[in-house]
Amino acid sequence: MGEPRLSGTLAVADGEVDLYQTNLRLRQIALTARLTDDGVTFDGTAAAGKGQVHANGQLQWRDALPYGQLHLDGANLRVVDIPEAQIDASPNLDFKVAARTIDITGTVAVPYAKIVPTDLTGAVTSSSDEVIVGQQSQNPADRFQVRTQITMTLGPNVNIDTMGLTGQLAGSITVRSGYDAITRASGELSVQKGEYAAYARKLEIQHGRLIFTGGPIDNPGIEIRAIKRYPDVTAGINVRGTLQHPQMSFFSDPSLPQSQIVSLILSGGGGGGTLQMLQASNQQNQQATAANELLTQGGAILAQQLGSRIGLPDISLETDLNNETSLVLGKYLSPRLYVSYGVGLTQQLNAIRLRYSLGDHWTIRTEAGQIRGADLVFSVEK
Repeated sequence: MGEPRLSGTLAVADGEVDLYQTNLRLRQIALTARLTDDGVTFDGTAAAGKGQVHANGQLQWRDALPYGQLHLDGANLRVVDIPEAQIDASPNLDFKVAARTIDITGTVAVPYAKIVPTDLTGAVTSSSDEVIVGQQSQNPADRFQVRTQITMTLGPNVNIDTMGLTGQLAGSITVRSGYDAITRASGELSVQKGEYAAYARKLEIQHGRLIFTGGPIDNPGIEIRAIKRYPDVTAGINVRGTLQHPQMSFFSDPSLPQSQIVSLILSGGGGGGTLQMLQASNQQNQQATAANELLTQGGAILAQQLGSRIGLPDISLETDLNNETSLVLGKYLSPRLYVSYGVGLTQQLNAIRLRYSLGDHWTIRTEAGQIRGADLVFSVEK
């Protein structure tokens, strides 16, 4: 009984396994294992989501420790299915087991992923000298050390929403873990069809890259150029640095002072005549009081928080030629029809505006409030 020796064949048919941490569900498990005096040889298949996985290998025991080789491959496996992430993967991995060390190498293609991590704004990592009272310590010599070097290639439908960056990712990175306390990555991912949030405004990404140079995988270098189009001016932001500590610079077409670009992005712009509004506002701002400046800044913060709570993507501040500031809530009711409603912050004024796109160049704009009117606008981009 103290040192049993086993031999024979073990078969499993139509098995099921659930891993609740990632909500991985293996179904239709079929496994055949051949047992010998000092090891096991196995071959098995299973279904995960819409995909199939296959694994085989052999292990031998020496001094009660495993040694051997394993191989795993599959296609379109739903490996993670939780609110923060849904990930399909097609792995092709080799496992080398030597006593308490497991080395994993190979490739993983990710045809589909939707990653929306929990908002950890303000969170900090635990201290290196953290001690949990009452936790039983484990002898490091008894632990298994898992080391990975895996190349991940992203497919055509991988989307991410984190740290103000929303977009579609493409590219390839090599991930290394287990060699030290940090999971590291090298390679480059491009950002396509995305938006970058700055000053509570979402800007369209023209081009962007996430650059991994062997540092922590959760803090790559970032290089993004994002713009916001207004009726007669285009404002934008260049973002460099790292994902967790970005550095911004501003630009516009036509050229405007940096302070005006920030003000334009912060306020969200007006319904029309943005450039003229900025010029007039710049002259009047020299006579504005500190109270009005605080009102604008506070209103922008309020707009940001309100928008995140009620789910409206467009909440902004607008200042007219009379230096009256309004909180404006807007939404696209269809791809062509945009409706907004403005409420005055300093006076009891309100207005409703509609904008309907007739085509690539023609737009109808109407307003009903203190001023009533309609405009037919023709625009050309150079």
